[in-house]
Amino acid sequence: MKIFQPSWVHHDEKSIFSIDIHPSGERFATGGQGCDSGRVVIWNMAPVLSEEAEANKSIPRILCQMDNHLACVNCVRWSGNGLMLASGGDDKLVMIWKKTIGGSGGIGAFGGGAKSVEHWRCISTLRGHAGDVLDLAWSPQDRWIASCSVDNTIIIWDAQHFPKIVHVLKGHTGLVKGVTWDPVGKFIASQSDDRSLKVWKTTDWSCFKTITEPFEECGGTTHILRLSWSPDGQYLVSAHAMNGGGPTAQIIERDGWKCDKDFVGHRKAVTCVRFHNSILKRSAPKTNKLQQYCCLAVGARDRSLSIWLTALQRPLVVIHDLFQDSILDLSWSCDGYTLLTCSGDGHIACLQFTAQELGTPLSEEDKNILYQRMYGKNANIDLTAQAEKEMIVENSDFLNLSKSNPLPPTLIPQQQQHQQQHHSGMVKKDYHKPLTNIVSQSSPAMGIQSSSSPATPTPILKQIETKTADGKRRITPMFIPLNDDNETVSNAANNIPSAIEFGSKSSETMSNAGMKQLTSDEPSVPSVVAMSVTETAEPATSKLDNRLKKMATLPPQKAEPLAAADQQTTGSGHTVPTVSQRLVERTRLPTYATGKATVIQGSSFKAFGELRVQVQNNSVKTSYGTLGRVVGLVVSVAQRTEKKIWETVVGSPVVCFAVGAKCAIVCSQDHTIRVLDAKTGTPVFPVLSLTSPAVQSAFSSNSKLAAVVTESGILRIWNVPEKAVFLSTTCSEIMSGSFVTILHVSDQGMPFIVLSNGSSYCYCRKLDSWMLINSSDPVIRHGLIGNKANAPVRNIKAYPLSTIQSYGSFSGPKTNSFAELHSSSWQTSAAIAFIENQIKICEMIASPAELKHWYAMLGFQLALNGSEEKIRQVLDDLLGASHSLDTRNGDECDPSVLGISKHIFMEDVLNHLKTQTKWQRIYTEYLDQLKFLKERDGRDAIGAK
Repeated sequence: MKIFQPSWVHHDEKSIFSIDIHPSGERFATGGQGCDSGRVVIWNMAPVLSEEAEANKSIPRILCQMDNHLACVNCVRWSGNGLMLASGGDDKLVMIWKKTIGGSGGIGAFGGGAKSVEHWRCISTLRGHAGDVLDLAWSPQDRWIASCSVDNTIIIWDAQHFPKIVHVLKGHTGLVKGVTWDPVGKFIASQSDDRSLKVWKTTDWSCFKTITEPFEECGGTTHILRLSWSPDGQYLVSAHAMNGGGPTAQIIERDGWKCDKDFVGHRKAVTCVRFHNSILKRSAPKTNKLQQYCCLAVGARDRSLSIWLTALQRPLVVIHDLFQDSILDLSWSCDGYTLLTCSGDGHIACLQFTAQELGTPLSEEDKNILYQRMYGKNANIDLTAQAEKEMIVENSDFLNLSKSNPLPPTLIPQQQQHQQQHHSGMVKKDYHKPLTNIVSQSSPAMGIQSSSSPATPTPILKQIETKTADGKRRITPMFIPLNDDNETVSNAANNIPSAIEFGSKSSETMSNAGMKQLTSDEPSVPSVVAMSVTETAEPATSKLDNRLKKMATLPPQKAEPLAAADQQTTGSGHTVPTVSQRLVERTRLPTYATGKATVIQGSSFKAFGELRVQVQNNSVKTSYGTLGRVVGLVVSVAQRTEKKIWETVVGSPVVCFAVGAKCAIVCSQDHTIRVLDAKTGTPVFPVLSLTSPAVQSAFSSNSKLAAVVTESGILRIWNVPEKAVFLSTTCSEIMSGSFVTILHVSDQGMPFIVLSNGSSYCYCRKLDSWMLINSSDPVIRHGLIGNKANAPVRNIKAYPLSTIQSYGSFSGPKTNSFAELHSSSWQTSAAIAFIENQIKICEMIASPAELKHWYAMLGFQLALNGSEEKIRQVLDDLLGASHSLDTRNGDECDPSVLGISKHIFMEDVLNHLKTQTKWQRIYTEYLDQLKFLKERDGRDAIGAK
């Protein structure tokens, strides 16, 4: 970290009340007192950041100076797009500045004759306040700008039509000294001298919440009270608050507007707080697990500045006596590594950090995926969209549903999502001590403190308690993955948190939190560990606000170390949960860096239920060469024993193998394939040979089909009971330089493959072609990100399509703003095209549960964004051609798909149309037809009897 105080940035030795860095990072603005008026100055950032630029006299320091305000300027703020600068002052005015090619608006340095480098003109003067304007804030997307004043009001101005006033927020009984917007645009917050903080709704500008408790002890006030909202929208941090007689910055949680934590340590009142613009991420120092957190700067009247990371309990940096007067404003650069701060003594300071100190900002697409999951919207939600025009509700079905926010359908039923119930834990910290150090790393004087009385401890951090192998207790936060839709099979980044918790340690998942597996710990139910994709129950992730939970403490168990052979199979040295945690064992296959068959080193095993097959290459030396052992075992979990039931040898090293209920398939380096009886070890087939060695092998879940893929892309599936080939084809036509990383065969004989480039396919015998499941295609990318509200599914038997699609390694949109996700005109067409293709794939692979889900998703999409023509087309198809008004199709179509009546799908679509009042007549029309057909079919059934 570097600290620099450029002496040449000043307002003729007068106070500087506000500072703000331009979104481009190339300039910054200051506002304060001029010689005989208010002054706004736009400065060049380059001489501040670089000594070389500062010494170069050809590089200007001042870009423009505006002395138009009649009195002191209290606040300057750049718009989000950087095109406009707003300034507010004691003259009761808000001025909006815009850069022009030339002309009036700026004067030379401090009133001298020097010519301005840039020309900024006042394009609008906003008059409406009856007193000094103290703070300004642009809304997300610059739709509005809010100003607050000593007249006790906040005015919302229409930034598209200056100087139009949208609304005047009245309710404070004291001077309003700070205002900030919720990053997702739902709320605006203000703080006042009346010892309250108010949260206002942007939908109708009503006061949603008034918070007073943290401010009741506040006596003397400050010139400004600049509060700030975290970039993830989860936390609002106030300026001057009190706890136990000491000044604090109050942390207000969006979830329930709880006020049970605050930042303590400053000796005098906190004047301003400012969150870093981005959500940050980095690897935890000790565990290298990925952390996700926010960064906050806090300034106070004690002339000290503290920097906080919400992943730490104590501040990252504390700087004392930075100025000779109170800190009055703070601003982060958009790249995230520069912080500017200004003081009433007329000076500014620049703090430069590194990525190692602060972390790296989350990409715009990841940030907005986070918004999508937490709030059902992204950062660029159209704030101008008004609620649907009032309509007369003609159908009683719409009375309740049309007013509620429609929720997208979920693939996994809710009762399955909530199977695991956890209990919340309790930790209390108190670091309420005075500041002592001049500049300290992780200063012990500051900390996050509970705002409740010490006598009544309240839960501050919800954490998980586990026991390590040496018996020590470990408190670990548990996070929900953020980028599940980008996860690959061997992706280690599935510990990315999707929400930020103050004071959280490094994120570690429960599945590898130091638990040792018993040697004989095979699940009593058949676990399909022989497959590349393991069937596991999906964790409950439906509600993000309950993201931290405590797992019920397991009773102490006697643990034995893993055998060397077992450790080889589990892969990366991570320990595995015990069976009592009800987690199916996950056996990771070796990672094929080149797609070439790799000889298994040491000893490795795979299991199906109580059967275990173990392979050890080069274990027998003979005069003819070395042999590999293949051993069959029966493992008893109850008796904690294992028994060898057969043993055989192979003459060529084994490169891959798989185990089913009755058979095992063993593939060797010399291109040979052996199918062995899992109970006796005798061959089921004679030794087979293909043109190249196999790199993947798998059984279907019913163990009747065995499949292999070779280096050259040959795919074979055999029907083991019938001892016949089921499918013979090649993957080479779709591999194009990549190789197969996952192979799965459904019970119906449909092979699914995932390639190293992230694309996935399924072969259809009926079409004699590979069906595209996942790729970098923009329609597929948009469809998968837009329709995946929960964590990805990992249940290959029940949900094969979603499971395979969850293993793609593609990133999100490549745009800078992510505005496309829900605003562009192509969205609806792309979403419907994707969903309809998903429906056709589900039909071909015979996945009824997913078929029903995607019909429901189609109804959801049509209800929100569909046209009447498209809705009628879908409903006519589900109703049946003979009942449709459109008789061009002629032939009677099949009334069911995969054994499910089309009328069931039609009901799902209609239920989603019911959420939008504008579709009520279509809903009523088709519901009447559906009821008529049901009654007729019922009469026909009775007549047939």
